[in-house]
Amino acid sequence: MKNIIFLILNVIISFNLTYSQNGWVHQSSGVNVNLNSIYFINSNTGWVCGDSGKVLKTTNSGTNWVILASNTNLPLLSIMFADANTGWTVGGYDDNNPLCSQYPIVLRTTNGGLNWVTQISGNGFLYNDLYVVNNQTAYICNAGICCPPFCVSSSGEVAKTSNSGQNWTGSVYEASYSVYFLNNNIGWASSQRSSDVLSIVNYIYRTNNSGSNWQVVFTDTGNFNNYRNLMFLNDSTGYLINRSLKKSTNGGNSWKNTDSITTIGIRDEFFINIDTGWCSGGSGKIIRTNNGGINWTAQTSNTTNGLNSIHFVDANSGWIAGSGGKILKTVTGGLTTAGQSAISVINSFELRQNFPNPFNPVTNMEFGISELEFVTLRIYNSIGKEVTTIVNSLLNPGIYKYEFNGESLPSGIYFYKLEAGDFVETKRMVLLK
Repeated sequence: MKNIIFLILNVIISFNLTYSQNGWVHQSSGVNVNLNSIYFINSNTGWVCGDSGKVLKTTNSGTNWVILASNTNLPLLSIMFADANTGWTVGGYDDNNPLCSQYPIVLRTTNGGLNWVTQISGNGFLYNDLYVVNNQTAYICNAGICCPPFCVSSSGEVAKTSNSGQNWTGSVYEASYSVYFLNNNIGWASSQRSSDVLSIVNYIYRTNNSGSNWQVVFTDTGNFNNYRNLMFLNDSTGYLINRSLKKSTNGGNSWKNTDSITTIGIRDEFFINIDTGWCSGGSGKIIRTNNGGINWTAQTSNTTNGLNSIHFVDANSGWIAGSGGKILKTVTGGLTTAGQSAISVINSFELRQNFPNPFNPVTNMEFGISELEFVTLRIYNSIGKEVTTIVNSLLNPGIYKYEFNGESLPSGIYFYKLEAGDFVETKRMVLLK
């Protein structure tokens, strides 16, 4: 009798956990300033930064946020961590006076944000973007300024440290807006040359040697809007924002609109793989794509606040930070009806054969877990190299179904591997084009 009661309670709890958190749920940040950047290292631990020097941290998925002492009142525009201890946040203030004064700030922590050390401050150009490769190596970029009454060319830079921020070395000496690294060696940066006498030109730079050398791979002349929020999923496929979301499939050498009408006005994007991604923007805008930006579906945010930054740790778990202290969370990929049946009761762990198989280019994967576990589902090619991660999160007992799109992959044999606690199983599938 006790076992039956326990089973019923378990199903009820699982149901409540799944359906009470469908879609996007508001979390209490405890502040009302604009929050500009959010970053999580796993499903529990994350940070957010914003105006007035605000830095917040959570260790329980955002249920509670703690205000940390950053020791600055300057706006913080970007935050990123290498691990649970080491991270940077950057920002600054532009007072828009005739002398073009700006007040930058670069802060670093080695204890998860409890204490922050100022590495750059004073007069100079504010830093608007950041990418952390590891606890020694990071890149920061600033857009400089084009000072009136006469400006020949705007200034700025991408700067790198390889010694934890003791020294920063500049490169890409133009107004720089975004930097992103795929690994220790390969990265991209965006910049813009603005001028009173020359044409406005946007550039995309690429490096294959950790920023020692940068090559221009793309130029766009006469476009006043700068290129922001670079993100690459592999050596070929990347996204950025230029009024709307643009996509490259050749390493940044060319860019095309994904859907310029739907994505206009977005402020940030995040892709968990080359197909599945989200954008957030003004007036509470959230949209999702499952086919690399070809089509988008609106998601409900229940706010009109601007949503400035979005971050996911897997296909289900994500957060958004916005104006007025807004923080939103999803555990269903933003779907109001979860794309899986999480209340089905099963008695064992199981990985089912994908269907259809062979497939071109979309197939479905289904698995079941009989108890609360941290689950990963990964795709590998025929030589054992990981292609993508489908699931990487804590899941309740139930049967789960996910779609995999192999459009960007060559024909061949692939393997998908499920790991849940002590359970490990691998199955074979064939992509035929």
